[in-house]
Amino acid sequence: MGLETIIQIAEQVGEDDEARRAAFRRELQQYDDGEIESFTETNDTLAAERETLNELKRELDSEEGNIEELVEYTEFLTVEQAVEHREETVDKLGKHNKHLRTFHAEMIRALDIVETNLDTLEANGREAVCGNPQPHFERAGEALKKHNEAVEGLGTNMTILNAYIV
Repeated sequence: MGLETIIQIAEQVGEDDEARRAAFRRELQQYDDGEIESFTETNDTLAAERETLNELKRELDSEEGNIEELVEYTEFLTVEQAVEHREETVDKLGKHNKHLRTFHAEMIRALDIVETNLDTLEANGREAVCGNPQPHFERAGEALKKHNEAVEGLGTNMTILNAYIV
């Protein structure tokens, strides 16, 4: 399963978001000083962040198939402990996927607002900007927190489950 890959991609989204925010702060100062009229670097970092989010979605889609395969592959288990770890593993993987999908959706919504704000800022100035992406960023952060709580102990569950499968 690509659990580690998915987590690395989610972490990359956070790094991309920090790069986008830093670029915007720099360019906003330059905009206020009359040095620039467009936010090229911010738009480039925004595009990179969107691509990382697209990569996350592709991996989450793939992982759903892997979870279904795990369920099918372990249906034969009858030992009580194996069944318990199978159920916990499937539950945690499902929650992992669900919470990261929420993270993905909220980040996309936030970036849509950021992008609209950038377009408005470039076209009409600061006074015209009105979208607030912060609630979406907060919900994305909450989804990551729930994700981390949901997958606690997943590695142990999978190790024990694999011992019964092999």
